Formats: sequence, C-alpha cells, structure tokens
Amino acid sequence: MDSVTIKLDKERTLRLTLKGMLEFEELTGKNLFKGFKLTDLGLKDSAALIWACLAHEDKDLTYDKVLCMVDINNIGEVMDALTKCLTQCLPESKDKPPLPEKPQAG
Repeated sequence: MDSVTIKLDKERTLRLTLKGMLEFEELTGKNLFKGFKLTDLGLKDSAALIWACLAHEDKDLTYDKVLCMVDINNIGEVMDALTKCLTQCLPESKDKPPLPEKPQAG
C-alpha cells in the first residue's frame, strides 16, 4: 500500500486506509470517494485528514496530538506530504474522484 514518510514528533507514515477514510468522514461529514480539492478544505478538514492518514500506525494517536505536531514551521512540508500520499492512494481514473489539488503558496 502506498505511503509517505514524514518527520513530525518522530518519523511517521501517512497512509490512507479505509479506517482513516471513515474516521475523516465521521469528523467532517465529507466522503472522500466523492472527490475534493485540498484548496477547498479548511483547517479543521485538513487536520482531520492528516490525523486520518496517521492513525493507522498508532492507535493511541489522537486528533489533538496531531494538532500539536503541525505548526507554521512545518505546515508546508506536511501538506506536500499529504498531497503526495493522496495522489498515490487516489490515482486518477474515470471511475475515481478527481485528484486533490495542492494549495497555492501565498
């Protein structure tokens, strides 16, 4: 399964699992299978998606803990890694939702 390694409090692996997709939907009410653009996600949605992609490797990792791992100094790197993870997990095809769009800097 495709994953992306990132350094947060320690080295962690972003990977979107079905459990993560369900957790994201529970937190946000948004279904990842319907397609989305990262630029359309607010901070809460983005944080929920980061947590959903990290939760597979640490059952004790909470949404609040993830919120404290990401700050102004690493948010760009985290969003780049998240975009890469989603691009790998949700390849473009006629049967799947459109790929997430990377937020524009500035």
